[in-house]
Amino acid sequence: MKRRTWIILAAVLVAGAVALFLTRSAEDRVTADVVSRTERIVIPADWKLEDSVVRREMFLCMSTNPCPSIAKRWDAGKSLTVDDLKAVSSTAGVPMNIEGTCTRRPTVGGTTTVCSSSGTDGEYDYKFNVSSPDKNDQTNFVVLLVEPHR
Repeated sequence: MKRRTWIILAAVLVAGAVALFLTRSAEDRVTADVVSRTERIVIPADWKLEDSVVRREMFLCMSTNPCPSIAKRWDAGKSLTVDDLKAVSSTAGVPMNIEGTCTRRPTVGGTTTVCSSSGTDGEYDYKFNVSSPDKNDQTNFVVLLVEPHR
């Protein structure tokens, strides 16, 4: 091959590497932003973290799960009240709407949602979902979802 062809090929490869680096850096900044927003939420020390999933920002987010997004699940170790949910939700720093009474209906079997709260800061939606796994179990599970606002 001619020398000119090699120079063009090398320039294309370098430009591609730089574009990839810049794209990944931008994605990492967006992911870090949503993680920092989520970390400002104060969770009671006695709640046991059971699962935490961070889906990073991607240039091509070709999934039914939005990106970036965060999902966390805790075992509260007790039955929660609406006031408990309000206290935790208020630390998100956005107005949150509470739905439900946090009291399990006696006629419902299996795992059921007893209350939830949701709000948005315009960029991300925040949702707490409180569930009761069984009518004989006196503990609640709490799931936090943080996703891009649609």
